[in-house]
Amino acid sequence: MIETMINSFFLRVLMLILLPLLLCVSGCEINSDNTKIQYMPDMADAPSVKTQEDYLDPPDHSIPVNGILYPKTVEQSEKLLKNPFPASDKVVSDGKELFNTFCTPCHGPKAKGNNALGGKYPQPPDLTLPMYKSRGDGFFFYRITFGSAIMPGYGHAISPHERWKLIHYLRSLQN
Repeated sequence: MIETMINSFFLRVLMLILLPLLLCVSGCEINSDNTKIQYMPDMADAPSVKTQEDYLDPPDHSIPVNGILYPKTVEQSEKLLKNPFPASDKVVSDGKELFNTFCTPCHGPKAKGNNALGGKYPQPPDLTLPMYKSRGDGFFFYRITFGSAIMPGYGHAISPHERWKLIHYLRSLQN
């Protein structure tokens, strides 16, 4: 009986030593390309930002919850987009302030294209001409947002609500 106990004891000790040793050795391979299972992955496997890539870029084909889906062309924008604000003194006043801040340096105080840039840049169009009066509000919304040939886009600086107010002020200049 003592002999069985000793054999059983040695067998247990041998298993306690050999089993972990075999597990450790079996996980070691030289020049292995196999991916190992990680017990606690941490920053080594965190998603990283590539150079010249914005970390705020949304995933492909995603739509922001509170975003605006802009039409692709100025023609579509002119047909589809309507000014949601009714013309009022407050809206036109707000639009005037925005126009003076963002538009007057190039288009002039009355949107006639007479600016204070001293001929250093091509003269912008006279927005009070009949061809611009007949344009829909969506046309101006698109142009303010994305710009045109030499006009920069102001979508980053002027919110959509402010753009509509600015358009109301432009309409008051056209009348």
